Amino acid sequence: MLENQTHRLRAVEPTDAVQLYRIENKSDEWWLGSNLAPFSRATLEHYTAGKHDLWSDLQLRMMIEAKGNTSLSVGAVDLYQLDPRNRRAGVGIVIEEEERRNGHGLSALNLLSEYAFGHLGLHQIWAEVPASNGESLDLFNRAGFEKKGTLSDWVWHGSDYHDAHWMQKIAGQ
Repeated sequence: MLENQTHRLRAVEPTDAVQLYRIENKSDEWWLGSNLAPFSRATLEHYTAGKHDLWSDLQLRMMIEAKGNTSLSVGAVDLYQLDPRNRRAGVGIVIEEEERRNGHGLSALNLLSEYAFGHLGLHQIWAEVPASNGESLDLFNRAGFEKKGTLSDWVWHGSDYHDAHWMQKIAGQ
């Protein structure tokens, strides 16, 4: 379920702290998520050494590994804002810059969808994607997410607000 012929999703390990430190502290990409400040190495070392439970934390991060790649993971994928009552969660994904446009994101989103629907029993997963981020919009579309609406002035970037698209994938559709 968390693995296909080319990729696998796995739990965060203490050895991932260095990579997460690099990913989380790219301030030019903070506008795509919710970071407002850098993470310390100690904070990320503590996080990677901890026990993570989706149902108590209401979020879960998994690392994306390309099979045959003996270096660091190619990125990470998140379920966040889990709503157990309505059986839905948000999706976030980050692929290392040098690994983008190599099929890693699509494979990871497909594996995450299978896990969310087939194992966790979620009814839907969703993402907020800045309207100007054409590559991410294309990725989510190819992974079976549909644009369900536009959130006006939703994301602050630079000196302006930007629209975002609400993308949704429902189990069995």
